[in-house]
Amino acid sequence: MSFQKKSKWILLAISIIFIGGVVIYKQVYKPHKTTEEIEAVYTGSSEKFIEELQKGFDKWNTKTIELEGTITSVVNNGFILDDFIFCQLRKDARLTKKQQDKITVKGTVIGYDELLNELKLNQCIIK
Repeated sequence: MSFQKKSKWILLAISIIFIGGVVIYKQVYKPHKTTEEIEAVYTGSSEKFIEELQKGFDKWNTKTIELEGTITSVVNNGFILDDFIFCQLRKDARLTKKQQDKITVKGTVIGYDELLNELKLNQCIIK
C-alpha cells in the first residue's frame, strides 16, 4: 500500500473516532428535561390523588403530576398543599400566592415521609 492510501485510511479512522466521540458526548451530557417539558401522568385535585396514592405509592414514584388544591402552609423553599403534599419549588420559581389560595402545581413525586405523613414533590412550578 502506498503512503497516500495509508494516510486516507488513517484520516478516515480519525474522523470516525472524532464523530463517534462527539455523538457519545452529546448523548451523555444532554440537559435534563424541565418540569414544563415533561407531560404530567396525572392531572386533578389533590384529594383524588391522595385516594389514588392509597392504592400504591410505587406506581407514582418519580412520576410528574399536576395537582389542584389549597395552600395550607408556606415554608422557605416551598409550601404545603391541602395539609398533605409538600411542594418544593424550583430554584428559579417564586411563590406569589399566600396561605388559603387555590393553586395548580406541577412537580415530580420524590417520596413519602411517613414521619410527617407528607407526600413530597420536587421541582414544582405554579401553573
